[in-house]
Amino acid sequence: MEDGRQATCGERLKRALHIRGMKQSELCQATKIPKSAISQYISGAFEPKQDRVYLIAKALNVSEAWLMGFDVPMERERSSPEE
Repeated sequence: MEDGRQATCGERLKRALHIRGMKQSELCQATKIPKSAISQYISGAFEPKQDRVYLIAKALNVSEAWLMGFDVPMERERSSPEE
């Protein structure tokens, strides 16, 4: 971020949804995560557990580390043929 701080998972999730042109409801369908949970992640009330970070990152085609707020590229690396 421009002010030097790292974005939260919720901020990154909201940004990724916007960039991908995806609605929360579409993410819920793709990940099977309840809409209430996605809303809480976006609002910052809760942080997703690792298994859900993976599902969300895969559905949005972003890096799990980026989604969790680390200073890494947003794009997901292709490491195996099944992805």
